[in-house]
Amino acid sequence: MIPLPNVLIVDDLDVNLKLLEEICKNIKVNLIKALSGNEALEKTKGIELALAIVDIKMPGMNGYELALKLNEKKSDVKVPIIFITASYFDEMELFKGYGSGAVDYIFKPVNTHVLRSKINVFIDLFDQKQTILRKAKLQKELVDELLVSNVNLKNSEKKYRNYVDNAPDGIFITDETGRYVEVNQSACRITGYSKNELLKMSVSDILQEESHEEGLALFRKMVKAGIVKDELMFKHKNGTTRWWILEAVKLSETRFLGFTKDITLSKMAEQALKVSEEKYRTMLNASPDGVMIIDLEGVIAEVSGIGLELLGVENRDEIIGKHFFRFVPTDEKIIIQEAIKKTLSEGILQNIELKIRKKNKSLFLSEISLTLIQNTDEALNSFMITIRDISQRKKIEKKQIHADRMVNLGEMASGIAHEINQPLNTLSLVIDNILYEATKKENIGKEYLKKKSEKIFTNITRIKNIIDHIRAFSRTNDDYIMTGFDINLSINNAVTMISKQFEHMDISLDIQLDENPPPIIGNTFQFEQVIINMLSNGKDALLEKKKIRKEPFGMLISIKSFKKKQSFIIEITDNGIGISDEDMENIILPFYTTKDTGKGTGLGLSISFQIIKEMNGAIEISSNKHTGTTFKIILMLQNKE
Repeated sequence: MIPLPNVLIVDDLDVNLKLLEEICKNIKVNLIKALSGNEALEKTKGIELALAIVDIKMPGMNGYELALKLNEKKSDVKVPIIFITASYFDEMELFKGYGSGAVDYIFKPVNTHVLRSKINVFIDLFDQKQTILRKAKLQKELVDELLVSNVNLKNSEKKYRNYVDNAPDGIFITDETGRYVEVNQSACRITGYSKNELLKMSVSDILQEESHEEGLALFRKMVKAGIVKDELMFKHKNGTTRWWILEAVKLSETRFLGFTKDITLSKMAEQALKVSEEKYRTMLNASPDGVMIIDLEGVIAEVSGIGLELLGVENRDEIIGKHFFRFVPTDEKIIIQEAIKKTLSEGILQNIELKIRKKNKSLFLSEISLTLIQNTDEALNSFMITIRDISQRKKIEKKQIHADRMVNLGEMASGIAHEINQPLNTLSLVIDNILYEATKKENIGKEYLKKKSEKIFTNITRIKNIIDHIRAFSRTNDDYIMTGFDINLSINNAVTMISKQFEHMDISLDIQLDENPPPIIGNTFQFEQVIINMLSNGKDALLEKKKIRKEPFGMLISIKSFKKKQSFIIEITDNGIGISDEDMENIILPFYTTKDTGKGTGLGLSISFQIIKEMNGAIEISSNKHTGTTFKIILMLQNKE
């Protein structure tokens, strides 16, 4: 009894598996069912498969991986694979499928009649191949027998010719010199030569030049050992190079039976895939930033040379297959988790600051961007992460912030002096009063001294607070921890340091702050610096307008704050000279200034934008030439009110 051909069907959904089973019900095959790639491999150990029908999209091991494993030890006749998929692919995806053993694709929803017809075709081909192999073995026995006896010679030759001519693979017989003495129609089709042409040729005539010596050595090996199996390059009649799988056995001392299969398409797919991967890797390594590809689970699949350098790793194998989170400190993991979540919904996320841990456990500050990579069917595939070391840039920014703060302090010096002079004058008057009273009476009352002393200490405390605040404001605050602060107090402190200067310049301030502002997370002194920068810009715009008009006008700067949905907004508006469209495009760039030489560093707005960005906020600017400018600071609230 000839056993039924084995057909493997694999799908992770039981309902799809039952549908495939129903389609194969009336086909004479031994059906092997599996719900996963691993189950399929386990059930087909040591079993020869006539056909495998495999779903591409499966958890764990996908269809391509299963196909490769089914055929990884089959260098000659591979298991034909029909892939079941719900999506259409581009040419590279098809090459990938054919390279892993695909012979056909069936698209969902499955057409029962089409799939059944295809199964019947491959089962017929398998039966024919099995028949040919069985007959080939039988033929060897027949050839040996025919050397002794010529009994039934004509009938045997007719039967042999029928088997050989209908075989899908090329079949040939050569003598011990390699000259063809018999070929079938498939051998003619594969080589491009007619039967008569081939029978006048030998193996060496169709070997490609670069594999000529290898092919002849292979033939000599067959002559000696009696059997060979290998891949070789052959020359088609039209001049093109073809790849074949060649398997041959020794029939007798002077006759050798060979089988060939054209695998040119699969070889081209493999080479195209290699070229594509090489281009991709070249582009990856050409980036000036570190580039890393991670799968949807966060496992590193690829990394560029700069990426290795940033992580302090010498060998790619040290991190390929490792989780990206192992390079992120524990207190920073929430940042990357939120970034990945946002990238999944928006497709791209740029310029997120994140601390990265190197192999030697040292940390550096990076700026990362994430891009979601999808397949041609828009299925989620992986993430591309670009990593830029901004440690040095941050140091420069901190120096710029401190330098700008010192410039502001210099400009506010007269106002600060006035703020300190007021309590000093009060102290002077109180002490003069005490001395005056001391000359009038022998004893000064305790209540009088207590009242005057309290006034002295109140003003001393006021001076101390002003000095402490200026000292804190002028520090670099490198070690300052972001924390909640009272935004009204921060705004009022900034106004206090600059108000006297404005008063001397006849600039009015209109302050309307929200009475119950939410707590804002950040650095209160840096936020004060932002307010002072904007008030200073407003002052300069007013003075420039006054200079151009050459006549007085009501110079006004207003500060308003209010809640709006999930944000808290501070608006600073002046009725000054305004900003031109040209300057508006460049105004936030570092060192760009519209002021006269020596009157501005061009750092104020650039630094302000950076400070507000670190507070998870943004700054919007609107301006009309000769009418005025509004700076709008938008801070995102942590929780809904």
